[in-house]
Amino acid sequence: MVLVDDSIVRGTTTKALVGMLRDAGAKEVHLRISSPPFMWPCYYGIDTPNRDELLAANHSISEMNSFIGSDSLEFITLANLRDAIQLSGECCDACLTGAYPAPIPVVISAAGSRW
Repeated sequence: MVLVDDSIVRGTTTKALVGMLRDAGAKEVHLRISSPPFMWPCYYGIDTPNRDELLAANHSISEMNSFIGSDSLEFITLANLRDAIQLSGECCDACLTGAYPAPIPVVISAAGSRW
């Protein structure tokens, strides 16, 4: 089975979903994610308070794949996402790149910190 999902943030929901698919008889589960990996907290409305809770901020794709229990895992690149939505201007992609368009509430360390 190929499962397309919009994102992986903490990975817990995806892990549970893969487990349910396997319990239902799926022999293989291949994940394709339609956003790049979420690696940075969002201070503009998405509930991602610190990097410690973001799966992609702390693990390689191989490690994420093992944690989730899928047979393969791939993410769209930021460039391909921009092409897919025909984005020609600027938009906030800080949760994907770490490049915030405005000052953030605290300094974010490499390991992560609460804001």
